[in-house]
Amino acid sequence: MSYCLSCLCKESLSGFPPKLTPPALKLSVNETLVVNPGDNITMQCSLTGGDPQPEVLWSHSPGPLPPNSLVQGGNLTIWGIHVEDSGYYNCTAINNVGNPAKKTVNLLVRSMKNATFQITPDVIKESETIQLGQDLKLSCHVDAVPQEKVVYSWYKNGKPARFSDRLLITRNDPELPPVTCSLEIIDLRFSDYGTYLCVATFQGAPIPDLSVEVNISSETGE
Repeated sequence: MSYCLSCLCKESLSGFPPKLTPPALKLSVNETLVVNPGDNITMQCSLTGGDPQPEVLWSHSPGPLPPNSLVQGGNLTIWGIHVEDSGYYNCTAINNVGNPAKKTVNLLVRSMKNATFQITPDVIKESETIQLGQDLKLSCHVDAVPQEKVVYSWYKNGKPARFSDRLLITRNDPELPPVTCSLEIIDLRFSDYGTYLCVATFQGAPIPDLSVEVNISSETGE
């Protein structure tokens, strides 16, 4: 009796089950994505591995995907972005092999609101008047996204403020909200009286500037 060993080996190999692998993903955008209101964007989530073929799902936190969005395969497109569309967008791939693969995009929509002004010492709250010779701090703050990209400009009587050893700009004062810009006047003089204007800007972005002004005189605080 003779046997065909090569035939037996071939049949055994062909009967092996396919190798199962967990899903793997990559994103076409950065994990933090900053956009302007009204922009149209597409976030592409591509499979780089997985057998059997994984299913790709998109979700949003907090809340559901915005109504102005569409999912096509691994692509999520959002049209006419609103500030309310900000948040975390999660792309998840599942094929029931190992753990699901997940990538997250933090979508930030540029915005500015709530410009506020603060005088230190607070002569209005303390029912006092500004005195010549004292030090004065004028602080300007806006609520913005992303906060650290706001640029502040100072004006006195309609012209750019001229800084000196007595007129200083400071940021990130630990006693004030983060990313607040302050104009410090050392040894207040009569020539320092006037109207001070603070303008907050997103440079290179179509976001309207915000401004706030205060008049500094011997009557301020009365």
